[in-house]
Amino acid sequence: MPVHYFTILFLFFTLTLHAQGTLESESDTYNWEVLNLDIQINLVDADTQEPVAANWQLREATNSSTLLEEQVNTTNTTLSLNKEKKYQLTLSAEKYEDSLLTIDATQEQASEKTIALQPKRVDYQIDISDVETGEGLPFGVVLTNKNRNEVIELDPSDGKDGKYNVRIREDDEYELEVKNPKEYIFYSNTIRADDQDNQLQVKIHKLAVGAKIPLYNITFATGSWELNNNSKRELNRIVKLLEDNPTAVIEIGAHTDNVGSAQKNQLLSEKRAQAVFEYLVAKKIFAKRFVAKGYGYSQPIASNLTAAGRAKNRRFELVVLSL
Repeated sequence: MPVHYFTILFLFFTLTLHAQGTLESESDTYNWEVLNLDIQINLVDADTQEPVAANWQLREATNSSTLLEEQVNTTNTTLSLNKEKKYQLTLSAEKYEDSLLTIDATQEQASEKTIALQPKRVDYQIDISDVETGEGLPFGVVLTNKNRNEVIELDPSDGKDGKYNVRIREDDEYELEVKNPKEYIFYSNTIRADDQDNQLQVKIHKLAVGAKIPLYNITFATGSWELNNNSKRELNRIVKLLEDNPTAVIEIGAHTDNVGSAQKNQLLSEKRAQAVFEYLVAKKIFAKRFVAKGYGYSQPIASNLTAAGRAKNRRFELVVLSL
């Protein structure tokens, strides 16, 4: 057999192998650049825009029973998708509404997306009225979320006859303050969803001699008389009350529950009253304009036999002595 025949045969096999290698290389390149699509997804709170950790489940839209990918408690991820398919992305996080998103990879481009999760909210009713007449008072309300950066302002036009409906975040605490005129004493409190069937009856006192007003936000750690930030904000409202009414004289009384001896509780209430006295004096309020007095557990307003009753008895009260 002629030599050139073997030469031709060798060249044929060489070209064939080379062609197969080229096709495989081109196929790999095609799959990577054409069929794959990367999308980075970031989760944030719809209100605050802060990152939120959630559980992720990715499925094909045409076969949602098959789970393609699952991640737990992450704030962001990169999804590698086939450009010829559509997908369903399920997101679930504690205290947030579940979200089901459809991603059409045939229409998308490689990108970074931000998805805002909606917090769970509940309806809460606030009724504001005059403590003596029962008349509804359209004073408006400010709700400040104590867990995150959120403030809700309700104007008189947002309610009817002092009745307001607002949606608050589930499980968060809100500091509530009524926007009352000067002739009424301020009112503030702390609320959260599920308190008293998600409603609050607010009784507002006119500024009058003998008026006795509970101060809900002056609180202390057990056995302590150190003022916290909540207490200081409440005392600042008292400062404003005295500044707006320069002839008013008030008493601020500290009360305890009956856990411990009478002597111990009397001393504790006096130290707490003294802490209040020193704070107000430091705010340039003349000492002769108010009295801070400790009563121990001598004046309970509820039974000390239950935890709820003892919590009510641990309180501060403001009494208008003269105008």
